[in-house]
Amino acid sequence: MGKLKAGEKASTGAEITVLKKKPGPAAKYDREACVAVICAELERGVSLTTALKSHDGLPSIASFLTWVEQDPKISERYARSRSIGYHLLADEIVDLSNKTHEWVMIQDLDAYGKPIYNEHGEPRLKQVLMPLNSDVIAHTRLQIDTRKWMLSKMLPKIYGDKVTQEITGTDGGPITMASVDLKNLSDNELANMQTLLAKAAG
Repeated sequence: MGKLKAGEKASTGAEITVLKKKPGPAAKYDREACVAVICAELERGVSLTTALKSHDGLPSIASFLTWVEQDPKISERYARSRSIGYHLLADEIVDLSNKTHEWVMIQDLDAYGKPIYNEHGEPRLKQVLMPLNSDVIAHTRLQIDTRKWMLSKMLPKIYGDKVTQEITGTDGGPITMASVDLKNLSDNELANMQTLLAKAAG
């Protein structure tokens, strides 16, 4: 997607207008239009930096985050758009992991293995399906790991690693109860034990 200049319609149908204050270089933004475009980009799964660079006439990161902090409506919309974008990252993980081949352009060869040229003397190219090479596989693995890390941090309740705690005895065996010599307990300790046993039974 190319950059849109101020006043042009974005893919969302919203207009971005930048009104200059007089005098001075500071700009006054149409917040509603800017937020609509930024959030639409975020919902595509791009980063905030990329979203703010996608069109002309958008505020800086610092300015936009100030809007988010100061305006509850913008904050709510920003959070919702971020969440949608993060869920798209989960879909991308599936797509990336399923990819085993890709289409590439190579020079066409004749039956003797010699390059074929067109009437203008230019190499004739053809598209072939090739298995992923080691460099592409390594890059794909990095893409997947990065998205998994982002999801585990941004949406930990859904995509975070679940941690369970299990209590065991010595060397992972069952827990054993040691025998207690009641003769060495005081009357107060015996009374407390009796109370605990009664609670456990009842």
